[in-house]
Amino acid sequence: DMRNHRDLAWVGGCAFLFSACARSALPAPVPPAPAHPVSACERLHAGGAERLGSVRQSSSVALAQGKSAPSGKPRVVAYVADTDEPTLRTIDVETRQEIASSPLKGRPEQVLVLADGRVAVSLRASNAVEVLEPSADDAALASRCVIDTRAEPVALAATPDDATILVTSGWGRAVTAFDAKTMTSKFEVSVPRDPRGIIVSDDGERAFVAHVVEARMSVIDLTTMDHAVRNVDVRARLASEPDVEPSARKGCQGFALTKVDGAGDSKAKMIDRVFAPMVSVNAGDGSESSGYGSESPSEISEVAVVDASAERTLTRAVRLPSSGTALAECLLPRAAAYDDGALYVTCLGIDALLKLDARSLDPARAELKRWPVAGGPTGVAVDHANHRAVVWSQFDREVAIVDLEGEAPPARLAVSRRAAGITANVALGRKLFHQMGDARISSDGRACASCHPDGKEDAITWSTPDGPRQTPMLAGRLADTAPYGWMGSSDKLKDHLKKTFERLSGSGLEGAELSALVDYISSLTPPIERKLPADRDKLVVRGRELFESAGTACGTCHDAGHAFVDGVRHVVMAGLVRSPGDEGFDTPSLRFVAGTAPYFHDGRYKTLDDVLIAPDHAMGSSTHLSRQDRAALVAYLETL
Repeated sequence: DMRNHRDLAWVGGCAFLFSACARSALPAPVPPAPAHPVSACERLHAGGAERLGSVRQSSSVALAQGKSAPSGKPRVVAYVADTDEPTLRTIDVETRQEIASSPLKGRPEQVLVLADGRVAVSLRASNAVEVLEPSADDAALASRCVIDTRAEPVALAATPDDATILVTSGWGRAVTAFDAKTMTSKFEVSVPRDPRGIIVSDDGERAFVAHVVEARMSVIDLTTMDHAVRNVDVRARLASEPDVEPSARKGCQGFALTKVDGAGDSKAKMIDRVFAPMVSVNAGDGSESSGYGSESPSEISEVAVVDASAERTLTRAVRLPSSGTALAECLLPRAAAYDDGALYVTCLGIDALLKLDARSLDPARAELKRWPVAGGPTGVAVDHANHRAVVWSQFDREVAIVDLEGEAPPARLAVSRRAAGITANVALGRKLFHQMGDARISSDGRACASCHPDGKEDAITWSTPDGPRQTPMLAGRLADTAPYGWMGSSDKLKDHLKKTFERLSGSGLEGAELSALVDYISSLTPPIERKLPADRDKLVVRGRELFESAGTACGTCHDAGHAFVDGVRHVVMAGLVRSPGDEGFDTPSLRFVAGTAPYFHDGRYKTLDDVLIAPDHAMGSSTHLSRQDRAALVAYLETL
């Protein structure tokens, strides 16, 4: 059963240091066979909790209206996706008690309540979506079906007519549409890398998709047969130069999306706005620098405001910090919700729920209020009728009920563990990995997760003391791949982390905390794509033959028997040797090469094919290959 991949993800440990990736789409999708007969997805029994309001986008917490509570009022329940164990929890928001715990077929990521009360849950590590049915008495939900998806399903959204469910797959770079009743696949669209949050316009004609990297938003046409995908650049324009294209600043941390609720917003002019919390990055100009990035602010929080009708950003960067990074800024946004002129954003690292003025063209600079919550707030849902928000903090395993109009501090409910989850040491490492404003890690407030969202990489090439350097992917690329660092300067991961802290002008971690951070990074597992379609098999076989041949010499350094590394440094391009003792770059592993972007130490190649045809490097010999053989070699690399 390939729906439970976390333990299998260690097969073939991979290198910590490679940062390459093709932007070309992964293998052409083939509709997967459902795990159960599709009729099993439909509701069997009436009654039970119903969707609360008109929320049609997922988060790690979702609200429903259950049967009457002892007070006589309708009970509001919160479904919580606990990613540390295969469990969906049901919380009574009024009494702040856990009233049910529903076992799942995998660890959940996000949850969406459907129009008929069923609950859809993305099982990210299992490449599946599970659909459950509520009971009449708000007890544990019953599983109806498990549907296979492309790799790494994360966010879900329903169309306004509630006929279709859309699912984003991060590693699979796809959005898949399912019939909401039967969960049969309707269509699938390839999108750029790392899609996350998704919402659908009020007219049902377009879907908007956030991406973790590259400051982009995809717009999918839901009305045409080809479901065309358009791109919106969500970087802010300078207020002083409104007609000038966005600057060279990069973008990252695009996990969440939300929009104005057109059904009940009091400001008609707001109806077509889409909000995308993100981070604006100044990585430097590619020259040498004292640390990672420019001397000016390396990262600032931002909320892109997009005119949904025009598909154009409205954001104006009216007040940028002059230097440094504000330690209290939301540099790791993870969830967003809207309520009558206010935008609510949860932020890792500073562990807060922010209330921003959604009417502003620069909401990140228009903070109205913030509430402290427990560590690791990954989701937020708003109970509009009762003017409260429910926040789930995964790291500290706590639910917070926030009064959005009063002054009382959030009410909190600690959630107990019901299954073997992560160890205490890994849990500590996770908090340290996402901790903003920790002077031991960096002087400007950045966390490890700032450059390594989800333990992967930010697709950015940074200015460093050694010149431009691409961010490497961490998840699944550490085991048996020492030495670490582009120059192979550290035999142990602890030593490499210490050097990284020095580059970031941090004072450094020591002892148990450093060990915990190493344990957490080592525990990160990458997603695994399902078996390739049959029509790709021959192409992959041919690609492997080319990879291992003396004619290309790819396998000379990237030894398939040793995690695709040889532990040796090589001069791979003329002019790169910086001193007599500098012998080039450590060989990076090719594991998961199709999941990061772009290629080479300095990010000069956008795709795998660009590397194969480039004449300006000394890595193997591939410029002589025909187009067909290059395609075969790329197809093989994408399977690693």
